Amino acid sequence: MKRCLKILALLFLLSGCNNKRSAKVNLAQENANPNCICVKDTLLAQIISCKPKFLDNGAKLYWSYNCDSSWITFENSAGEKKKIFELGDGLVQLTNRLGHTDFKEFSTTFLYTNRVISGCCDPDDYYLYSKTSGKLIKKFGAVIYVSDNSRIPILISVSNSNHNRISKFDFYSLSLYNIDTQKSFRIKIKKGDIEKGMKNNDYMFLESLFDTCTIEGQMITIKYFTEKHIKGTTLNYKTIKVDLKRYLH
Repeated sequence: MKRCLKILALLFLLSGCNNKRSAKVNLAQENANPNCICVKDTLLAQIISCKPKFLDNGAKLYWSYNCDSSWITFENSAGEKKKIFELGDGLVQLTNRLGHTDFKEFSTTFLYTNRVISGCCDPDDYYLYSKTSGKLIKKFGAVIYVSDNSRIPILISVSNSNHNRISKFDFYSLSLYNIDTQKSFRIKIKKGDIEKGMKNNDYMFLESLFDTCTIEGQMITIKYFTEKHIKGTTLNYKTIKVDLKRYLH
């Protein structure tokens, strides 16, 4: 009996070693990029995947890092490379929690989510790039809606809203942006509603007044509130319905 237990324990130990070895091999394969190395901080290999992510036109995006910084490279199908984002100043350990995190692909562009702080609670902003050249097309401030569906390529924001607060807010309209055509449209919002909601709730960000937008067919419903938000009570939303047909072509 004791001999059997010893054999089982040995097999379990060997299995654990093989799993660890396999995990290390997989990680090494994933981070095969020679520009992914920091000898003094091997934990970075667990934080940052250097495995390329391919776009449908053959271009790819991938992280690289050293001990001081991390960066995203865009490489087109011809092998031409362009650094599109870098996280430096000793912030490398915040990779995937600060700055560019994930992206959505559209017909001719890709849209990166950009976290302005690591943690809660500032809204993200967004960067739109060309899938052909990696060129930055447009930088958006915080948004109230960004499409998950490439067939409905729209982004909606409070007009002129951004984190640096240099631009003057337009409290009377929303901006609807067609990501494919790169055309922007204004959607009117009732005068005084945004100011009232901000005053009643003492919010720092205008986007806090808006709830999740919903889409049925090609009709999008934008929900927002102006009265004081009291925890545990039901909010009375105001709505704006937009027929997307006129904006998608």
